[in-house]
Amino acid sequence: MIPPHLRTQAAEHDLGEFVRRYRRRPGVIGTFVAFAPLVGALVLGIRESDPTTTLGILVFLWPPLFLTWCVSTRRRLDGGVYLFTGGFAEVHGRKVRYAVPWARVREVRYKSVEHWLNFIPVAYIAKCMITLDNGGVIELDGSYRSLERLAQDLGAH
Repeated sequence: MIPPHLRTQAAEHDLGEFVRRYRRRPGVIGTFVAFAPLVGALVLGIRESDPTTTLGILVFLWPPLFLTWCVSTRRRLDGGVYLFTGGFAEVHGRKVRYAVPWARVREVRYKSVEHWLNFIPVAYIAKCMITLDNGGVIELDGSYRSLERLAQDLGAH
């Protein structure tokens, strides 16, 4: 359940037993960039009836973009925030960015902002800021699932 590289980091920082994992969501912008050339090529092929250009885009341009998106999304989703009895760790793919014991956490703040356009919600931004004893700040963005609950769990310790 816990990746081996995280298990060693957790043991080095004496984080204790594993409690819970908060996963990340795929990004909307990256998904758009991955599929926009495909849609553009199909529209160009249908509208202009130019199969050579369409085929060229579909064969040479789109697969590298799509594969890059697949790899980066896989790395992004492999990580997350892992809560332990003695602290927490933020993981991106195979890299442990932070392994922090609870004693170093001074403050946890959660902030969310909704943007409306004529009574229609168009954007929601959420952040969780964790202030450490040395003055450093770890910022978790809204790409984590249930960020508000994560902030509550972090603040409870």
